[in-house]
This record gives sequence, structure tokens and C-alpha cells, in this order.
Amino acid sequence: MIDIDIIGQLVPNVSTMIVQLLSTLVLFLVIKKFLWKSVMKFLDARAQKMQEGLDESEKLKAEAAGDRKQAAIQLESASGTSQKIIDTAHREAEDERSEILSAAKTQASDILARAKEQAKTEREQMQSSVQKEIVEVAMDAAGKLIGQKSDAETDRRAVEAFVKEAQSNVK
Repeated sequence: MIDIDIIGQLVPNVSTMIVQLLSTLVLFLVIKKFLWKSVMKFLDARAQKMQEGLDESEKLKAEAAGDRKQAAIQLESASGTSQKIIDTAHREAEDERSEILSAAKTQASDILARAKEQAKTEREQMQSSVQKEIVEVAMDAAGKLIGQKSDAETDRRAVEAFVKEAQSNVK
């Protein structure tokens, strides 16, 4: 059979243990003497760099919040300004529309008044022309009926007076 010393395997050898502890102590002292400062310096620099990154990110975050507030204020201001511009444009357009309509109405009434005046003048000229024609026809007819010429001017006045009287009775 195989003979295995279980107790010897479970309990460590004291001399080996002391040698291991001494070698660990020597390693610790060598590391502390030569490497400890540079490792601590490296770790401190790393911690400082991380802190600077955190501080910078907080600063940028605060600036972003301020910029966001300022942008919101500018947006609100621009919105108000644009609404004022739109309102002003509407008012100006309405005023211009009113002016154009007023000018058009005035112009139309002027044209209508001139047309009425022109029609009245043409009617009066036509009536005068017709009156003269009637007088001349009546004079010619009277001259042919009577067969003699009396004072033409007296006859003309008499016929004109008759025509005027007839027209005033028609109106």
C-alpha cells in the first residue's frame, strides 16, 4: 500500500514558513525604499488628472446649462419679435389696402362725376342742336307755307320761344 503522510502535508514546515515570511519582508522593504514614492506619485498624478477631468466636466455642464437658459431666452425674445413684425406687417398691409380702396373709390367717383358731367354737356349740346334744327325746319316750312319772307330774325326768335315753351311743357 501506499503510505501517505497526510498530517505532514497539512501542517507546513516551520523553516519554510520563516524563509517565505523573511523574503516577503525583504521584497516589501525593497519596494518601499525604491518604488513606493514613484508609485505614489503616479497614483497621485492619476487621481489629480481624474479630478481635473471631473472639475472640467462640471464646469462644462454648468456652462451648457447657462447656454441653454440663454438660448431659451433668445428664442422667447425672437418669438416675441417675430410676432411683433408679423403684427406690424398685417397692420401696414391693412392700412395700405384701406388707402388703395379709398383712392380707388375717390377715383371712381371722380370718373363717374366727369362722365355724368360729360353726358349732361353732350345732352345739352344735342338738345341745342336739335332745337336749332327744329327752328330751321320750322322756318323753312313757314317760309314755304306763307310764300313770302318776313323779317327772318323776328321769325327765328318767335320759333325759338315756341320750341323752348314746348320743351318746358314736356319736362
